[in-house]
Amino acid sequence: MTKPEHRNEKASQTLVACLLAVILSMVGTAGGRCALAQGDVRSGSDVVLNTGIPREVREVTIDQKLGGSIQLNLPMRDSRGERVESGYFIDGNKPTIITLNYSGCPMLCSVQLDQLTKSLGKLDLKIGQDFQILTVSIDPKEKPATAAKTKAKYIDMLRKTQPSAAKGWAFCTADQSIITRLADNLGFRYTYDSKSGEYYHPAMLAFVSPTGVITRYSLTVDFPPDDMKKALVEAGDGSVGTPVDQVLLWCFSYDPDSNSYVPQAWRIMRLAGAGTVGLMIACLAPYWIGRKASPKRKSAGQDPEETTQELGTE
Repeated sequence: MTKPEHRNEKASQTLVACLLAVILSMVGTAGGRCALAQGDVRSGSDVVLNTGIPREVREVTIDQKLGGSIQLNLPMRDSRGERVESGYFIDGNKPTIITLNYSGCPMLCSVQLDQLTKSLGKLDLKIGQDFQILTVSIDPKEKPATAAKTKAKYIDMLRKTQPSAAKGWAFCTADQSIITRLADNLGFRYTYDSKSGEYYHPAMLAFVSPTGVITRYSLTVDFPPDDMKKALVEAGDGSVGTPVDQVLLWCFSYDPDSNSYVPQAWRIMRLAGAGTVGLMIACLAPYWIGRKASPKRKSAGQDPEETTQELGTE
């Protein structure tokens, strides 16, 4: 095989593996585990496994650990090379979005971060003011200087719509032991291919409360701004968004099957009913107040006509 053919074959294998990783990240279950089923064929007592899925992506999954916590003492380095801890980005005041990527990813990371950046550009909540983002490289060999270049690329795309993005979106690197601990906290399962030097991983956003509790996941490569806002308002638990946003969130619930927020008819009906009753009370209140005040005025003194007649008699 000639070298060009070898390179083409390797590129084709990488593309297929990355596409399968995207599919894996989009398949979720209500029980909280995202995985592509490895079907089997049964013949009597024999079980023949379906080996159509490449070994590299069989363990690429997300175990949704809703209600779990992120360790706040995980050491890492930011894009300036300074030592920080995970708790620096989970500060008790604002919710945080966490993503796991790496700068050398040939496909999925770029697609995911491009789509995330587009959605962030349409979001009316502000990075650094209303929430923070922490992107940690899953490649322990990645240097802060490389992370800085990746950060600059996406911050530049948000310069007009998210002026505080540089302050509120951190790109960090860490040792393998720390990456493993953070991935375990998040239920993020990925594999490393030593031949290609690439990582096979799912696309994931984890929404974390100001105290480090995982409240929601997004497991697709596209992140609708409306759903992202609902997830941030939910993660903020009252610290993000307006009272209107809180009411709107109450009318929706997260559906793990569709990986999106869906309207709840009974809640919307209750809200509409309460609004109707409130409107009726507001309209009838002046009438009730007027009727109650009228007898009081009559009992306080004589009728004006009677007073006029008395004056005429005198």
